[in-house]
Amino acid sequence: MSVTCVRGRRWASAGFAILAAVGVEFVLGNETPARADPSPEPPIEISGQYSIYFNGFDIGTVRIDQRTAGRTYSASSQVEISALLGAFRWKGVTRSAGTLSANSMEPTGYDFQFEGTSKSGAVRMGFTKGTVTSLTALPETIDPPDLVPLRAAHVKSVIDPLSAVVAVSRPAAQPCGRKLAVFDGKQRFDIALIQSRREAVPAGRNGATVQGIVCRVKYTPIAGYRATADTQALAESTGIEVTFRPIAEAGIWAPYRVAIPTIAGSVSLEVTRYDIDAPGLAQIALID
Repeated sequence: MSVTCVRGRRWASAGFAILAAVGVEFVLGNETPARADPSPEPPIEISGQYSIYFNGFDIGTVRIDQRTAGRTYSASSQVEISALLGAFRWKGVTRSAGTLSANSMEPTGYDFQFEGTSKSGAVRMGFTKGTVTSLTALPETIDPPDLVPLRAAHVKSVIDPLSAVVAVSRPAAQPCGRKLAVFDGKQRFDIALIQSRREAVPAGRNGATVQGIVCRVKYTPIAGYRATADTQALAESTGIEVTFRPIAEAGIWAPYRVAIPTIAGSVSLEVTRYDIDAPGLAQIALID
């Protein structure tokens, strides 16, 4: 594996990775388990748009698009953040693609590019049968002394954050009860979704509600992270949650809200629009 890595990310990067892995996921839901040898799936395209809030202030947007067709998938996302009256700006664009089978998925490539007020860079990964075989991350930095080292074993049987979006899009009766092994090019971590409760969520602007499901999110750092009090607090947090809203017309559980409490304040992601296009369905557009 050829590797050029960036190390020493701050806690906020780990929090953003959680948003990427669980805050923009779409879960195809039905009441029957997936067949062991399913027929080729017709193509389905889903787009979601979200607003990002920090301590109640609107600081940015997220858009994510995904397409599955047969045994292949592709996904892309765009994040834009502006804070401190525009003094801080950040933009990230991510693309991922891979193949699907009845019980697993295998990314083939991942590309993440970002630019901000103080720094820009990129992460690119290539995969072979679930193992990262090429990795470039820029800019290069010196590993801090509190970095938990990344080993070759840590990049086997993993998926990238954007592929995690597609991983949880496989048929399931409900969105919780999943665990994902994620590698974002710098850090290896696990994300587990644990059912917490049901609660009413808005179904439109007329005051109607539907019964949603709230999953508690457990973040477990494995390697490539800084062993700091901030990372420990994130790993021990019981307040990270994602709320899913059912879209009955398409048989989909769609994420309505993601909440992450941090030492600096609360971060949340809230949906503003869904667009769903699938064979046999009229195009669905839900706007909040």
